[in-house]
Amino acid sequence: MANSELSKLKILFIYDYFKNEVSSSGGKESVSVSELISYLENKTGTVFERKSIYADIDKINEYVRMSGQTSDTDWIFSEGKRYKRSDLNGEILIDEARLIVDAISTTTFVDSDLCEKIINMFPSYFSGDYQKRVLYPHYEKVDRKCISRLNNIRTAINDKSALKIPYGYKLGSGLTELSDKIVSPMALDWENNCYYLIAIDNAEAKDLPRDQSLSKALRRYRVDRMANICFSNAKYIDFKTDRLREQEIKNFIDNSLSAFSSSERTQLGLTIRGKTRKDALKAYGAFASKANDKIRIADDTKLEKGILEINVVTGRAPTLYTDLFELSTFENVEIEIHSEEICREYAEYIKKAAKAAKLDKL
Repeated sequence: MANSELSKLKILFIYDYFKNEVSSSGGKESVSVSELISYLENKTGTVFERKSIYADIDKINEYVRMSGQTSDTDWIFSEGKRYKRSDLNGEILIDEARLIVDAISTTTFVDSDLCEKIINMFPSYFSGDYQKRVLYPHYEKVDRKCISRLNNIRTAINDKSALKIPYGYKLGSGLTELSDKIVSPMALDWENNCYYLIAIDNAEAKDLPRDQSLSKALRRYRVDRMANICFSNAKYIDFKTDRLREQEIKNFIDNSLSAFSSSERTQLGLTIRGKTRKDALKAYGAFASKANDKIRIADDTKLEKGILEINVVTGRAPTLYTDLFELSTFENVEIEIHSEEICREYAEYIKKAAKAAKLDKL
């Protein structure tokens, strides 16, 4: 039996079984030699001796160590009469794999087939009644044109190639008011369930004074507002160093709110006054979900009286005033804005909203 071709393949079947069917942190966590013999018989039609299984496990452990996939400890080890395994270096863990599937299944942009591929790659992670515990899927028809655009954008970023994009406004299922933009693509961003291209507007960069930072020419473009993607022979405009580019892009994203960007970053103080503690927390929770990590608690010592002071670091983007208005509409809640300039701009926003409502009634 030791010289048969099936015996040579047996070690590969054992390695594959432990990698795909046995998990260190969920699903099937251990296997007996008898179960391994049954598995191999099912795969090959041959019954192998126990002694050969032990020898193969030793060889697999030696290979995993020498290939750098694990430390000096054995990857496959025994506890009593059952064999378990530890995690390989760089291996996606069970909680990470399930989070990835949750994220994909609730994003309308991607195809459900991607979830199935991940589940098939890690069968031990998704065994049993896992489907009863997953988030409700929100699949929609995948826009293949958008995927093609994204691939072209990624290629242009990697190759540092300028792009020509006919860019317009969405009207129904089409685009209108198209105008050609020549841009130097920097990065892709995901916000509001949309992909955005962060790029230097070549025309804006050309008009900048020599001592002006290129960050003044950074713009954000929605991918679904691009009619197509064309590679351009125009010069690719870039920052002096990779480090400077990364820092400027980070600042650009940090200064944005709901995907609207602003060249001016503001630290805004707010006081939320609720009738009760619960009222203040409810309003704060809704506002904090939009501000993400840009919000800090300034004073919560009066929270029992419904008073909470916060600081928000954000760009002076149009949606800042929309979010402030939403915060002020919570029942039994009033807000105080600690900035005279933003107060004036917010008042103008309210006036416009009131005027629009009045015209709508007419």
